[in-house]
Amino acid sequence: MKRLPRILKIISVRNFVVKTLWNNSETRDIDFKPIIKEWEKEHAEMYLPLSDPKIFKTVAVSPEHTLCWPGVKVALTFKGNTTEAPLDLDPDVLYEQSKLVKGFERPHIGLLLKTVREKAGLSQREVALNSGTSRTYISRIENEHSDIQLDVFYKIVQLGIGKEVKISIE
Repeated sequence: MKRLPRILKIISVRNFVVKTLWNNSETRDIDFKPIIKEWEKEHAEMYLPLSDPKIFKTVAVSPEHTLCWPGVKVALTFKGNTTEAPLDLDPDVLYEQSKLVKGFERPHIGLLLKTVREKAGLSQREVALNSGTSRTYISRIENEHSDIQLDVFYKIVQLGIGKEVKISIE
């Protein structure tokens, strides 16, 4: 199941634009100027305090990983009980209305494995036998249809193909 994008961190708040880091490794800008204009047109009273720059800058990331304003309280009623809570916004809507600033390019481990395997002159079956996996699993990895754990990656490269793994973080 694909995880829904949620906010991990606020990078900056400037001129009603919130730059955010999401759990899918994307950096996204959420421009609230048009959103606030829409709220004003709709007379959405509970959101109107956010048009004040001082209040807007108090934005924080909630425990639910969305944007909230702890000082702006809204009344919530559930089964006849009313309680106050900080104003927060739907993270799915925020994601849809945000603009990608910087994305995350997933490493192409499958393509790398396939290239190294072919260079070594080995079939998928041979690699699977040498590493204790199945040919189907090797095929799924090479075609980017299956994720791979780091320990299995090491096993396939070292035992299956006979190469060494070196990982670098720059």
